[in-house]
Order: sequence, then C-alpha cells, then structure tokens
Amino acid sequence: MRIHLSAPTRHYTVLRDEVLRDPRLSFTARGILVYLLSLPDGSREDARTLADKHPKVGRRNISKALDELIEAGYYHRRTTRDPDTGRIRCWTYVTDTPIPAGSPLPMPPGSGEPAGPNPGAFPSGRNTGEDVPTPRGAGAVAAHAEDPPPAHDEPADPGDAPEPEALPDPGAAAQPKAGPAPEADPQITEAAAILAHITAAEPKLTLSPRETLTLAPLVIPWLERGCSRLVMLHALTSGLPERVNHPRGFLAHRLRDKLPAPRAHRDPAAPLPECAECRDPLPRNQHTGLCASCAGVAPAHVTDPSTQTANFAARVAALRDAVRERRALAAHTT
Repeated sequence: MRIHLSAPTRHYTVLRDEVLRDPRLSFTARGILVYLLSLPDGSREDARTLADKHPKVGRRNISKALDELIEAGYYHRRTTRDPDTGRIRCWTYVTDTPIPAGSPLPMPPGSGEPAGPNPGAFPSGRNTGEDVPTPRGAGAVAAHAEDPPPAHDEPADPGDAPEPEALPDPGAAAQPKAGPAPEADPQITEAAAILAHITAAEPKLTLSPRETLTLAPLVIPWLERGCSRLVMLHALTSGLPERVNHPRGFLAHRLRDKLPAPRAHRDPAAPLPECAECRDPLPRNQHTGLCASCAGVAPAHVTDPSTQTANFAARVAALRDAVRERRALAAHTT
C-alpha cells in the first residue's frame, strides 16, 4: 500500500498517530473523534445531532462510539452551576490526549466581558498579507456547552434569567390568602364523561381531555331534553365522512345542529282532551276537535244502556249459580 499525503495550507487539524491508531477505539469512534476535533471551539454536537447528520451510522452506534471515547478519556462531560445566575450548564470536552477520569479539565469560559491587556491600543507587528494556518497542537481542547437536563428547569439564557423577587414591604397590608379551589360543576362532569364515552367508541372523533371539557356545555341541553347516551351516540357518530380533520369542530357543529326539539311537558293532573260531541277521550296527540266516530271517519259504536244493564245482570246470575254448584259439589264429596 502506497500512501500519499499532500501538504495542507489552511483549515486542517494535526493529530498524532497514537490517537488515530488507538486500539481501544473502533473505527466509528475514531472517525467521530477526528470529526469533533476538527470543529471550531464552542460547537454544539451530541449523539442526536451526529445521528441526524450521519443517518447511515445510526444514533445507537454513535452512542456506543461516544461511550468508547468516554472510557478511553477523549470525551468528558462536566456539570457546573454559575454562582451569579444559578444556571446549570453541562460542558462537553473533547481532547486529542487521553485524560483519566476525575482529572482536572480546563475551566469553562466565564460570562463576563474579556479584558484586553491594553484597551484602545493599536495592534503591533507587520501584516504580511499571508493566511497563516493555526493547526491544533497536542493537548488541544474543544469544549461546548450543552443544554441542561429538563429536570433542573433553569432559564435558557443568562439574559433571560428572572429578576430577583422584591422583598415584601413590612408596612404593606397582608394580602388575603386564596381560598380552596372551586368544585367542578356536576353537570359539566357528567356531560364530559358521556362525551368521552361516545368519542371513545369512534376513533375518528378522538378528543383530548381539554377538548372534551370545552364541548361539555353543549351536551347539557341534550341531557335536559331527556336524551340517552344511545340517542346521542347515534346522532353524533352516524353518517361520518371518511376522514374527520377537526373532531372538535365537527362535534361542536353536530351538537348544535342536531339538538332535538324540547318535549312538551303535560301536567299529570290535567284532564284528558275529550270529543266536543260525545265527550269520549280523544286519540293520542289530538287535543281538540271531534273523535273519529263523530267526524264520520269510523263507524259509530252506540249501544243501548238498557241492553248493557240486562247483559250485566245475566252474567252476575250465571256467576252466582256456578259458585253454588261448586260449593254443593264440595260438600257432597266430604
């Protein structure tokens, strides 16, 4: 194998052979190490961003390679807290020289303004007009700050840190304490439970808990008009399109548009409507007018009162005779 190396003039990184040939590192880990060391100081790179840039490698393989670099001493993570702002930062150090775990690392840059040795002085020296490369030598360190874990809940930027709260004024009157949270409306709770039960039966109408509570007031008129869950289920889920893009708006429209008319409430003590001619009870849902017989729509069934009385007396006499015969038969058998 013949090796040919060209002399670089700009934008290059110098690494020792012992680093490039470290037997403890896989080829993936070595490639990631070279890539990280070639970045400018302060760059932001982690397993996620590396995997996004190199999808063929995969986040899992990149995480394993970073673990190799950590074990070998090339990749370090340190967590610090700013004494002024209290902000927690996670600093990542990448070195071209293995550093044992627990060894001191370069301090992260402070948040103050850098102070020059002689502010306002003109630079000394002579500009040759040439672009002189500045390669990284042994012991070069690339450090960048990563966002802290979400559990710390720290501000994203020192400038966005909240102002310290003012101390309470001793002379100020004490503010009344807030009372207990108001209880939920039972009607809203019941309506939300019914709506959640209905939407759970239809995947096209899936709602979040907040959307369910928002639509719950539209369900209350249905309950006040005596609609059951089955009636509401049929009204809200029948005839659905193939795709419902906005379930909340779709259900809100149906709850308003398909609300049934209120039922007529009748006083149980009120008398039944009667025919204006014969005073017989009118059919159901007919409140005034004539019955079918008086209107000539159906044949009249008129019976003679005397005939009705005679027939009733005959039936009573026959019943009495039957009782007497049964008693006589029972006495004869005993």
